[in-house]
Amino acid sequence: MKIAFPVKENRGLESTIDEHFGVAENFVIVDLKTREIEFKENRKLSAEGSKCKTKMFKKKEQVGAVVTRCMGEGSQRGLISSDIKIYQACGNTILENLELFEKDELKLFHMFDFCQIKKNKKEGGCGHHN
Repeated sequence: MKIAFPVKENRGLESTIDEHFGVAENFVIVDLKTREIEFKENRKLSAEGSKCKTKMFKKKEQVGAVVTRCMGEGSQRGLISSDIKIYQACGNTILENLELFEKDELKLFHMFDFCQIKKNKKEGGCGHHN
């Protein structure tokens, strides 16, 4: 299985997780079996009006899960419709989150974990207003 992580810049497994999935500039995709890394630009940022409302990954990319801090409803619906699981990031880097994932210590996003629901960081949200 492959896992995608939203990032601002590619620093391999030491890349810092971006705060918001749908408007992240890039993704690092990690193959769990081989630890091979693929860097991918967010093609949805250049498509007018599509940001968080369309699918991010093509079937051939074989992404089975994403790990993110915050996600809007549109992105969440698109990933779920593609049978991609969504996990809440707990660490700051890809490596920290991979280790937590392998220990089964990352929780799945719940339907109420949208950015729109928890807009205030003090309340546990990301602070983004979609």
